[in-house]
Amino acid sequence: MKKHHWIIVLVALGLCFFIGWLFKYEQDKGLVPKTTQIRNASAQYQYIDPLILVDNSNVSYPQLNPLKYIISAHVSQAEQALKVEDVSVYYRDMVTGQWTGVNENDDYAPSSMLKVGILMAYLKIAVTDPGVLDEMLTYTPTDDSGQFYKPKQLPAGEYSARDLLVQMIEQSDNDALDALNKAHPQELVDVFNALGISYPTVNTPANFMSPEIYSRMFRALYNATYLPDAYSEEAFNLLSMTSFNQGIVSGIAASTTVAHKFGEQTDVVNGAVTDKELHDCGIVYYPNHPYFLCIMTRGQDFPTLANVIGNISESVYDYVVSSNRS
Repeated sequence: MKKHHWIIVLVALGLCFFIGWLFKYEQDKGLVPKTTQIRNASAQYQYIDPLILVDNSNVSYPQLNPLKYIISAHVSQAEQALKVEDVSVYYRDMVTGQWTGVNENDDYAPSSMLKVGILMAYLKIAVTDPGVLDEMLTYTPTDDSGQFYKPKQLPAGEYSARDLLVQMIEQSDNDALDALNKAHPQELVDVFNALGISYPTVNTPANFMSPEIYSRMFRALYNATYLPDAYSEEAFNLLSMTSFNQGIVSGIAASTTVAHKFGEQTDVVNGAVTDKELHDCGIVYYPNHPYFLCIMTRGQDFPTLANVIGNISESVYDYVVSSNRS
């Protein structure tokens, strides 16, 4: 190779090195969006690698800073004046994909929030085996006196999986969850794996789910990337009938549909209650501008935590309304 050819090669290599360094520098400075593709890494596929969602949690959206300031004020007020220990909020515009949050990566005990995963698991099975929804399962009511929100339990007996899914989501019934999960325990693990969420084991801390990570379940359903359109629609139709109305729903107009799931947790150490957790997450179907809102809280009093969630929800709703006026 002639000398000047070597010079051209060296210059080209140097230029490539410089461009790579510049790109990484801009990524580190937040100038280039950092996104990760979440794909359904299933062994059943040989030729495809289905995309479930794109994780843009490392991308910031300054245009949502006004909303972030509003949320931050609520969080500070709750933690200081109301003595709430922790508040985390994740907001996501379902049209643009832009998001903002406060403490959105802090972990909590999701508790009943995982019932959405059970719902997804059964609907996933039903794609190839619709008869799974007609399976008869044994429902045994247990003592629910320790719960803040008490479901309207069913009489003991045999019920179809479809009926128990309705009971589990509408009433957040733990006994319906137990019956469903016993019949198909592995399928919930499959949902977690597909969404890139670590499935809890006996060694997993009680607090292992953040609002940002939890959003993956609702985003996969909304985008119909994990389940076919009809089953994703069915899931949200059911979630829109959730009877709990003391959280997100309490802060928005009654005419606005909300598909959501709440969860509660009472932490007990050596027989003494140490903390209480209350969460509510879902999609608010504001006309032409639906948004996902997830609020997780930790403190000593369930009614106070419910009020915090409702107040934040109201301010977020007001922001969306004012931002989208003609």
